[in-house]
Amino acid sequence: MARVLYGLMGNTNGHVMRTLAIISRLPQHEFFLVGGGRVPQLLGNQYPCLEVPVLRTVHCKQRVSLPRTVAQIVLRHGQLPGIVRRIVRLIEQWRPDCAVCDREFFLPYAAQVAGLPCFSLDHSHILHACQYPVPPSQRLSWYLAMLHDWLSFNQTRFHLVISFFRPPLRPSTQHYYELHAPVLRPEVTTMHPAEGESVLVYQTSPTFRRLLDALQQLKRPVLVYGMQNQEEKRGNLFFRAFHPTRILEDLAQSAYVIANGGHNLLCEAFYLGKPVFCFPVACLFEQFLNAWYVKELGYGDFSTSLRPTGQLLQRFEANLEMYSRNLRTGFRYGTEEVVRRVDQIVSSPSLILRKCAEKEGASTHPGSSYPSSVPLVQALSRKAKTPLRDN
Repeated sequence: MARVLYGLMGNTNGHVMRTLAIISRLPQHEFFLVGGGRVPQLLGNQYPCLEVPVLRTVHCKQRVSLPRTVAQIVLRHGQLPGIVRRIVRLIEQWRPDCAVCDREFFLPYAAQVAGLPCFSLDHSHILHACQYPVPPSQRLSWYLAMLHDWLSFNQTRFHLVISFFRPPLRPSTQHYYELHAPVLRPEVTTMHPAEGESVLVYQTSPTFRRLLDALQQLKRPVLVYGMQNQEEKRGNLFFRAFHPTRILEDLAQSAYVIANGGHNLLCEAFYLGKPVFCFPVACLFEQFLNAWYVKELGYGDFSTSLRPTGQLLQRFEANLEMYSRNLRTGFRYGTEEVVRRVDQIVSSPSLILRKCAEKEGASTHPGSSYPSSVPLVQALSRKAKTPLRDN
């Protein structure tokens, strides 16, 4: 049995559901969670949890708010010394064997200070791991994403990347990254989907109000999650407060899905045979890349327009059968494979570290094309001791 500190981002449900799908299948190991947002609420009754602040990306009117997101980054970096000290004290008291991190900001820094092996498991690191072209209109978004990750998520030494698409690994990263098929929770894989008439809409931020005008032009009932917390009927629109069971039932009974481009919801929709139309949040390159591959694989379509129209969605509806056929033959998931790999890593973390050390260069952080932030970690340690194109 291994003791594992497991850090996860808690501002959306995707990271929480993925973590639960993995650790619930590993009862032979002991887990202590590190996270904030929805983590204590959804998992705190099942696992011990150290609550920490969440580093959020702030949205406004279907765009990333750069000033507010920069303010978040500055705030969380300012909190690093104190939060790292708290996690280091937990490491000293609980004595874990290793740490796993799903997009949690503080744990990898604390693991470096304490000398604890730390590995990442998420989708976001696909931006660093793989080769893909970047269209001119998305270059600023890509640069901002890479800079943000270098500043905030560049501390782990080995990476399991979960993805429904599989671009080739970059030669410089192939020893530090592994690509795996998506992880799905049992609640999804035991659902019995049906071809319904409704459209399920899920928005991670309630600021994309112009989408509602396009939805009202559809000749279908539209179930809208994420726009407001109050239940309300407005023409063909049914606004629903979030509930994890009901949204999954609505997803299974829908005709198709409209979403931003978050990886977890995409994979759940694909497993249930539901095509997806994506409106990726502007300046959030990971969502754009997901949306582009949705179209590339024939699982749906996307648009970067901030003024969607009913005609755009009606053209999408004309191809639903083709998208569904592609999903039946193309989409695969790999929960058990990922669980086995996590079991191997947490059972023998030193084996992975030796593998990384053999390839590690002196001037760059393993698995990254960026300079290491080791000097910052050392300072904290002293304080702690004291043809791609747009649509």
